[in-house]
Amino acid sequence: MKKFIFLFIHFVLCFQSIQAKEAPKDFVLPDYANLTEASTENWLEIAGVFGGITYLGAKEWEWGSSSFKFNDEGWFGMDTGSGGADKLGHLYSSYVMTEFLTHRMNKKGYSIESSAKYSAYVSWGLMLYVEIFDGYSSDHGFSYEDLIANTTGIGVSYLKAKYPDILGDTLDLRIEYSPSRGMKGFHPVTDYSGLKYLAVTKLSGIDMFKNTPLKYLEFQVGYYSRGFKKDDRPFTDYKTSETFIGISLNLSELIFKPYRKKLGKVGKYANTLTQYIQVPGISIRENIKSRSMLAEPQ
Repeated sequence: MKKFIFLFIHFVLCFQSIQAKEAPKDFVLPDYANLTEASTENWLEIAGVFGGITYLGAKEWEWGSSSFKFNDEGWFGMDTGSGGADKLGHLYSSYVMTEFLTHRMNKKGYSIESSAKYSAYVSWGLMLYVEIFDGYSSDHGFSYEDLIANTTGIGVSYLKAKYPDILGDTLDLRIEYSPSRGMKGFHPVTDYSGLKYLAVTKLSGIDMFKNTPLKYLEFQVGYYSRGFKKDDRPFTDYKTSETFIGISLNLSELIFKPYRKKLGKVGKYANTLTQYIQVPGISIRENIKSRSMLAEPQ
């Protein structure tokens, strides 16, 4: 998936959340009049993402290397390229992009709901742009599955902003990453054998648990695949996938909120990051569906 976009958005999202100041609760922020106004007010952020996409498309994704074609990539089958991990990568990256643009649009002094709506439009347009030009790549092709995954990630971000009391403080989408043996270096987007994708429900966001010890817990459901790439072959002859559930600690409630004054900006940065990155080693998990298949010789 799109490494530059992922890293760029994570850095700016976390940085800007430290700088942002909340408006007074009794002050109603205005809405953007239309998409044109939202795009004009946030042209720099949009141009930055668009420029990064275009640069990588030309340099890394082989845009223009073939005539336009469609690519039926499938979903989570064992005969697909990564067992569906790439689809969750699209979903997650689109989600983070929309989160970033929502925060930026809101920071300009406009309502969160209006910001979420227009960031969703812009993010969907940017990811459609990616898919169209992937269609002109000999290594990719236009994928309807990718487009659906993108739309889902964008939709989750929008719904979290639109319904903050129901989803905003309750639901996170995260990744957990530990470099696999088959990949050289740190590749937190394309190293599918080192990635886990999680949807997390935070009990602190549910009214009946907010003032109980259960607010320190989170429920997880996640998925990961291993052994689908040729780089994995020296270490395993099998392709596997796991769907799991788990219980984790809510670091925001345990550390970052109680000690926010002492931790200062570093704590705010870390708190934001943990809403998108799952910290390893603080969860108890149980696999609920395991699959295994002998890989074909590469």
